[in-house]
Formats: sequence, structure tokens, C-alpha cells
Amino acid sequence: MLRRFGVVLIVLFATAGVVACGGNELPDNTRLLGAFAEGRTGIWVSGHGIVVRPLGSTEDNQRFLVLVDDSLSLVVRHRVGETGPVPAERDDTIAFQGRYDFHGGGGELVLTHADPAQPGGGGWIELDGKRYQ
Repeated sequence: MLRRFGVVLIVLFATAGVVACGGNELPDNTRLLGAFAEGRTGIWVSGHGIVVRPLGSTEDNQRFLVLVDDSLSLVVRHRVGETGPVPAERDDTIAFQGRYDFHGGGGELVLTHADPAQPGGGGWIELDGKRYQ
């Protein structure tokens, strides 16, 4: 009886955690990390990372330094669209889609805005379940 109660509690807490997170899974970083390891550029990717710091913005553009994993940090450049600027701050986890451009220090992710001419309808950044295009 006690063991069954413990299993019920584990399932209950696990379910509550998924509901609290909105059930959204973060995009996998495999393609992005592969492009970095192979020195490839111009590759359309999606992924996620932790904002190390915002790098400044203008009325039309934002930049963030994002840590993808221990081997890769990259600059994410975002053109502010109709959804407005991304209110990301240090230590926020963001998901993203765009074009990866390699350079020896990591790289840049660009084209993170809606564009029907690009794969998947263009890029985006997600923060706390809201998509910015």
C-alpha cells in the first residue's frame, strides 16, 4: 500500500511539472551542434539555450549571447517584428529557429523573423511559451 502511494505521488508531481511548464519541449540542438563541429555555415537550425546576456538593441534589432552547451555559445540576432522585442534577460532559456553562420568563436543565428520564403515560414524566438517573429 505504501509503495503504491509513493508511485501515485511521483506520477502526480511529474504531471504537475509538465502542466506548469506548459508541456512545451525545447527544440533539440543536435543539428546546430553538428553544424558548429563541422564548421558549416548557412544552415537552417532550431535549438535552445540560456541567455548569458543581452548585447544591446536598437528599435529594429536585438542581440543576445546564448550558451547552447559547454562547447558552443552564439550570438542570436533578432529583427523585431509585429510581436515586439523579446524581453529575454540573463539566465532565461529561449528556443529559436533561424540560419546558423559559423565562425571560430561559435557563430551567429540570424533570420529569426517570419519569412515565408524561408524553411518553415522563417525563424522565431520563444520565451515563456510566447513566440516572437
